[in-house]
Amino acid sequence: MSAALEAGLVTDDAVGLAAFYTGAMGFEVESVREFPQGTVHRLRRDEARLKLYQPAGGAATPQPKEPWFRDGGFAYAALLVDDAEALVEQVREAGATVVTEVVSHRPGARYALVRDPQGNVWEILEEEQRPPERASPPAASGTR
Repeated sequence: MSAALEAGLVTDDAVGLAAFYTGAMGFEVESVREFPQGTVHRLRRDEARLKLYQPAGGAATPQPKEPWFRDGGFAYAALLVDDAEALVEQVREAGATVVTEVVSHRPGARYALVRDPQGNVWEILEEEQRPPERASPPAASGTR
């Protein structure tokens, strides 16, 4: 059985936020579905999936938390990319705020933190490709 994570954002402007994610972050719209409770835009970028939910009665847009990690619970989403600097420039030009510029934080990895136009925080993560780890051979179970 496989598992995948699909993140969801509640928004008062799903169309506008979908335009940002498709235009600046490389997502594609898979579907838009209307329900009595609201509208769901399903987006995808490679294996990353994102739902934008706009309640029928509207949604309040909270002020961004400062610092972004102040409260417990879900605080950000991470997107693994090939070129963090290029994506950060794209989202900056599209109206995102860069919280942390691209920086190396461990060997073979760099990241940046950005806020989308509605204040949601994203980690833009670039990692060197590493060969998959191999399981160790089983230990000998004694002598014969």
